[in-house]
Amino acid sequence: MKTKLRDQVIQQLEADLAGLTKAAAETHSVSTGDENKQEGKYDTRSIEASYLADAQAAQAKTLEEGILKLRNLSLTDDPDTAILGSIVILSSPSDNDDHQYFLLPAGGGTTLEYETIPLTVVTPESPIGREIIGKEITDQLKDTPIGTVYVSEIY
Repeated sequence: MKTKLRDQVIQQLEADLAGLTKAAAETHSVSTGDENKQEGKYDTRSIEASYLADAQAAQAKTLEEGILKLRNLSLTDDPDTAILGSIVILSSPSDNDDHQYFLLPAGGGTTLEYETIPLTVVTPESPIGREIIGKEITDQLKDTPIGTVYVSEIY
């Protein structure tokens, strides 16, 4: 099940990468084309397009690295603590609202659906990811973006 969910994240990142790679190639082409030829000493269109192409290329590299990390991630079936590859359910003591998170090295912010409940991918660098990693069942988390919650399940 986790493998299938991880593969969905990889597919999304690969689609993002394909779009970004195409955009970077187009931006690079524009930055070196005649339409962006400098028309005066204060004309910076070509330089700005070049900066944009460089930023897009850097983002593409980050996506490629994330995809590689996801492909190489070993998924453990029932870990005792929240580790990379864990699905963690946080429950609120004040209401019956549960939040499901998939702790992965890349793809943060991606929303999947598992058993008709939204599952949000978080990375250890995110605020909620920093709070979750290393926690055990029944551990309480305070001052999270979703309020005070406790770890109800890890799988």
